[in-house]
Amino acid sequence: MCGVVVIVTRWWLGWLLWTVACVMALLGANLSPSWLLGPPTTPYSPHAALVTSPGQPQPAFSTDFLKEQFTEPSAWGSGQERESLGLWLRCTKMGTGARSSLHCGVYITNVPDLPAAQIVALVAVVAATVLTVVSCGAICSTACVRLIKGKSWFTIIGSVQAFAGVLSLAGVAAFPLAWDSQRVQNQCGADAGIYYPSSCTVGWATYITLASSIGLLMCTCLSSFAAKSTSTEDVAEEISKGSNVVCLI
Repeated sequence: MCGVVVIVTRWWLGWLLWTVACVMALLGANLSPSWLLGPPTTPYSPHAALVTSPGQPQPAFSTDFLKEQFTEPSAWGSGQERESLGLWLRCTKMGTGARSSLHCGVYITNVPDLPAAQIVALVAVVAATVLTVVSCGAICSTACVRLIKGKSWFTIIGSVQAFAGVLSLAGVAAFPLAWDSQRVQNQCGADAGIYYPSSCTVGWATYITLASSIGLLMCTCLSSFAAKSTSTEDVAEEISKGSNVVCLI
């Protein structure tokens, strides 16, 4: 099949699945605007517009009210809305009154539009994601190839994953350095600064990137266990029987 014996063990499978989980987490963080969440705001409700004080006359009934209520429910939906800011995406509230709603999309057209610290965070996290995706494919190849020019292929991949973990960790550390920018201050308050989000809160994308960084560093250990699991007595016994595919899960 690959010119060599294919070996699949539980440690190898665990390493692969753990890496896939890190890939999915990093991809989700890259495509999420929820790195920094603005203060919650209550969406406009047409019912609140009908509430008046006891001494005030009630407004006249209008069919326009019902038309607006049922044809544009998204304008006043229940719950709270929060503006958010990501590495290159954001959600911002547009419109006023009944027609206000959150709109999400790309807020940069040129990289220089971003603060330097945010550019560093963006490049670091994207690079870490690319390396993790590549390492995921490389892990599949270790079932067939275990040495590259006399060096352990497992160790090489584990080192690349550790480097990816450091890169994503650096991205998480660099992102708060951009919180003194005008865009963040408009969302969080004029007193927002480096590592101080003021009225904003850190979003789930930041935490999941941090968790992915730790997960990638752990992959270094998993690669060592996976490598050892391919040279056990059980594997040698299966190979001695003439098996081209060894599966010990």
